Amino acid sequence: MAQLQPDLADLPVRSESPVDWSELQTDLLVLIGKHLNLIEDYLNFRTVCKSWHSAATKNNFNSNLPRVPWLMLAEEDNETSDGVSSYRKFFSLYNGMILNRSIPKATGKRCMESMGWLVTVAEDGEISLLHPFTGGQIELPHPNTTIDYDIYQPPHPMTFFRKAVLSASPSHTSDYVVMHGH
Repeated sequence: MAQLQPDLADLPVRSESPVDWSELQTDLLVLIGKHLNLIEDYLNFRTVCKSWHSAATKNNFNSNLPRVPWLMLAEEDNETSDGVSSYRKFFSLYNGMILNRSIPKATGKRCMESMGWLVTVAEDGEISLLHPFTGGQIELPHPNTTIDYDIYQPPHPMTFFRKAVLSASPSHTSDYVVMHGH
């Protein structure tokens, strides 16, 4: 039996001009973004070009997918010319990747992680929730508004919180509680 092969001369000729990926329709980019399930893929997606960055909004990323957590590594003494560094390193338990991420709102603050958010405590005791990848921030009441603050007040306000845990992720609900231990 003879094998049928197309004659190469009959095939359509494809243009050799490069494809401009920034010209993809926004609807298609949103669809792609909704299928990304790793935060590192989402972050890389945002860096391709301006149109991809515009399509990669929080609403266009499927944040309900189960994920392997990232561990925030201890702050290093990598001081810049102004004396502080805004970079923190995160380690992916999924693939061993280390991500160096600028988080200026965490500079000089004590950070504890819960539900993908950082509970940050400033030197003056001011507390906030900070999402390390979206930059979202939620200010919390100062510890001096809590019961028995005067009894347990440490010599340094930054150390009033030893541990902090969220009951639910603020990314998914406004019905959450921050619990702390001192």
